Amino acid sequence: MMHAFFLSFSLALAALQQPPADAAPAFGFPVKCIVGQSCLIQKLVDHDPGPGRRDYRCGLLTTNGHDGIDVRLRTMADMRMGFAVIAAAPGTVLRTRDGEPDVSVNDRAALDGKDAGNAVVIDHGEGWQTQYSHLRQGSIAVRAGQRVAVGDRIGLIGLSGNSEFPHLHFTVRHRGEVVDPFVGTTALPLCNVEARLAGLWTPGAAQMLGYKPAAVITGGLASTVPAKAVTERDPPPGLNGRQAPMILWVDAIGARAGDRQMFSITGPNGQIVHDQQSVIADGGLSWFAYSGKRAPAAGWPSGRFVGRYRLQRGDAVVAQIETPGWIK
Repeated sequence: MMHAFFLSFSLALAALQQPPADAAPAFGFPVKCIVGQSCLIQKLVDHDPGPGRRDYRCGLLTTNGHDGIDVRLRTMADMRMGFAVIAAAPGTVLRTRDGEPDVSVNDRAALDGKDAGNAVVIDHGEGWQTQYSHLRQGSIAVRAGQRVAVGDRIGLIGLSGNSEFPHLHFTVRHRGEVVDPFVGTTALPLCNVEARLAGLWTPGAAQMLGYKPAAVITGGLASTVPAKAVTERDPPPGLNGRQAPMILWVDAIGARAGDRQMFSITGPNGQIVHDQQSVIADGGLSWFAYSGKRAPAAGWPSGRFVGRYRLQRGDAVVAQIETPGWIK
């Protein structure tokens, strides 16, 4: 999501021009989490100057005008557990805001200009700044004027402001213009197909942040179709007994038209009790899907069931998950 925080900031993505380096800092990853395990990259910076969208690899992991990197948690329980947001480089805190509630934007009457929610802006010198948005209410651990070192905790990932799921929106600016940290200040090669650039990331961060065209956020086995909104399935639904339906559901990132999705559920004895495949007609940056069946006349057997979901693009599996469930 694109935000203005205590400043008037207008972004024309004609404006992702590459500014002079001016001692560009190397940025560490701004969250204490493991990408692909405890957190995921939901969105990247938009490089399309028009109404379309294009990430730095010419993929679609962005939305029109998106000016940062979204680091997403999988569930509301993960948000409550607490994942630290840390300073990506040394600097001085310019401003902070706290006190905004951790609720989905869909449940708020108005944001009153506080789209970034609880947030921190850090100045790194030579015109470089970073912004950390949607922090958890009451978690901000720094104050304006404070010096911070790389890795210092500044807050926790939250759901404040213009947000529908718990995540950090991380933005890098140089002299007021957005810079994609995956690209940096060099000219962007066409689609960066070889991903040769480290951009502005530290070597450790760059190694962790390899491009993934799709991913499964979370999924599960349930007896009813869960709500699409992560805030409305807290806690997530489970299996309700031997006579209830069995549904495999998933949240995914980056499904595309033409992708094939495959659902299967295996019973306690290893037998396949459900198997369905379909071709996705439209897709989207956020993708919610499910498949299942009613219980057999005699009911499901007791024991451990395993749901497996695969998202396939051509001959490649681009996202998958395996998730268990139990019936007593």
